Amino acid sequence: MITFTPTSSSPTIRCREQLNAVVENIVLLRAELAELERAQANELAAVREKYRAPLTEVDRFLQMETAWVEAWAHQNPGEFSGERLLDCPHARIGFRTMPPRVERANRRWNWAEAAAALAEVEWGKRYLRTPDPEIDREAILADLERLPAEDLRQVGIKVVQGERFFIEAHEEPKEDANPEWQEAA
Repeated sequence: MITFTPTSSSPTIRCREQLNAVVENIVLLRAELAELERAQANELAAVREKYRAPLTEVDRFLQMETAWVEAWAHQNPGEFSGERLLDCPHARIGFRTMPPRVERANRRWNWAEAAAALAEVEWGKRYLRTPDPEIDREAILADLERLPAEDLRQVGIKVVQGERFFIEAHEEPKEDANPEWQEAA
């Protein structure tokens, strides 16, 4: 195998023998590359297989215990600050308000019907994009304070805004982090 380090001034192929040697080298390099990629894929697969079961187990416990904390949070809203946050020794837990989004009012409406209904009301035309009447969701969200929910429902749309529970670990645990209850591992 002929190897060389390509540079901006790579040698010029001057004869058929040089061409054949470079093409042979390319074929050999491609085969070596394919073999290295296969070996890498095999090693990665072995590592993934080695960690698959422990990762699944830890994730199962994580999901289960997070669900316990979220259930407790819903049952004890008085424990949270006005911002719906609670600082614990190891983490902050709470609820984040998600951005509002425009949805269909219910399953009976589809987006085309809602756009057609919006086109029929005097105030609704400014919330449509053309040429195909399409609901301009961003415009609705921008004017949300001026649009009564009842008016939106009449044209088959609604604005929803939910909450998402979270647990964020502190960068460093607080000093008196000595839990009263701890499940034995």
